[in-house]
Amino acid sequence: MRHGLAALVSGILLFTSFPPLEWSPAAWVALVPLLLVADRVSPAKAFHTGLITGLMFWWPSLAWLTRVSWPGWLLVGLYCALYIAGFSMTVSWVLRSAERRGWLGTLGTLVVVPAIWVGFEYLRSMVFTGFPWNPLGVTQAGMLPLIQCAEWGGVYAVSFLVIMVNVALFFALFPAWSQRSDAAGQLWSEARSVRALWPLLATLVAIVLTWNCGVAAIRRETGGPAGAPLRVVLVQLNIPQFEKFTEECWTAIEVRLRRITAASINRYRPELVVWPETAVPTFVRGVPSTEKLIADLLTQGVPLLVGTMDFEQAGDTFRYFNSSFLFDPERGLIQTYAKRHLVCFGEYVPFSDVFPFLRRLTPIEESFTPGKEQTVFRLDTSPRAFSALICFEDTMAGLARMAVRAGARLLINQTNDAWFDPSWAPRQHMLQCIFRCVENRVPAVRSTNTGITCFIDRTGRVTGILAPTRGRDPLPECLAQTVWLPGPEMPLTFYTKYGDLFAQACVGFALLAIGAAALRLRTGRRQADEDIAAEPV
Repeated sequence: MRHGLAALVSGILLFTSFPPLEWSPAAWVALVPLLLVADRVSPAKAFHTGLITGLMFWWPSLAWLTRVSWPGWLLVGLYCALYIAGFSMTVSWVLRSAERRGWLGTLGTLVVVPAIWVGFEYLRSMVFTGFPWNPLGVTQAGMLPLIQCAEWGGVYAVSFLVIMVNVALFFALFPAWSQRSDAAGQLWSEARSVRALWPLLATLVAIVLTWNCGVAAIRRETGGPAGAPLRVVLVQLNIPQFEKFTEECWTAIEVRLRRITAASINRYRPELVVWPETAVPTFVRGVPSTEKLIADLLTQGVPLLVGTMDFEQAGDTFRYFNSSFLFDPERGLIQTYAKRHLVCFGEYVPFSDVFPFLRRLTPIEESFTPGKEQTVFRLDTSPRAFSALICFEDTMAGLARMAVRAGARLLINQTNDAWFDPSWAPRQHMLQCIFRCVENRVPAVRSTNTGITCFIDRTGRVTGILAPTRGRDPLPECLAQTVWLPGPEMPLTFYTKYGDLFAQACVGFALLAIGAAALRLRTGRRQADEDIAAEPV
């Protein structure tokens, strides 16, 4: 009973550290109850308690998925919970075999456990095309000095620090929580005040160093050359999802697009106007009304980045794409990008050809086809270059990294969070984008149909925001700001160059620790068998 309660507490604390509550300090203690249980029970039992923690965290956090698919919500939540269960089981196994009698062994455990957590987070972002939603480091998005370490280790470096604090507190609180009767427990209790000092001191040093380096990084990024200016207007349509694709509303949507865009150009004189994901209610290509809409707006002399569906025909077969088109006032359509990472059950149904009944689990009528190429958009011959990340692509760190390596110096997220209105999904979504800026040291802008339209600078600071709105045709409907784009000579960050090397190193380190634990347990059993055999009959 007590073990289940501890697992529930950990799950609830994890949930409260993310939106909607966003109590970020809760993340620093959330895993302590689960660690205490994992150290006390068998690995099999630790797996079950970890699963409880995972479900208590993931099902409420992803409750907005029920607006698209109830079965999808249950399955995705259970799938993500399995990673926390695996973490709990692995930690239980490692702690049971870990040598913690000296300060070196204690500090080793202080590093191994966060590495295991990061390893499971990284695997979740990669397996089955990846689901990197809500890594633990995202809870600290508001702590700007702390998150600057992401330029070296990505969001996983921040997750590592958060778990490190949890482990240090676990070491400090363990004797008061449980009285162990074995010899190791007695040794631990006798020296608990001194033993608790080492992990707490080491963790404090790590946090202080990270914070000071982060302060220095912010000063460097904000005090250096500004870069090339680009005046951008972000359009937020505020179209409810149930209206977006109904034919009777298409004309009204085009009227709204025309009105908002023309008014923002007259008022702000931008150099680029960004429309959100699938802003055009039908297709751009081959639809006279949308072609005329865009042609009329281009007469005002401002380029448009348009979110739209696109198609490609091969014989009797059609392939559909979730795309972004860049229109130039003089040259027309000059570049396109097709979304590369599609959302399972949101933009495609896996194995639907083999199991047609799966289509009933989702509201989509046709599956999209993923794009294959990274596009770097360029407005002119100047160094101002940017890439589009459509929908949840800004949660995929690898896509942002590849765009910057290809020459992009601004990330533009075009998204439509109306699928999940009203919920905390838009806030969770926006927090992910902050880390793409820090990891690559480039600014980002987000244009949403409904959601959080905003500007984010190279340090992860939100410099302008248009919060979600409610009601029909609400105001304001656009946001304008001058963005400063680094030039092509910008030095690439360690993360941009080498990617998730830190997370991969954590996976390798965790595997070594697990191997050492397995060897120690095997040696211990062999010694026990030899002792039993040596006893007189």
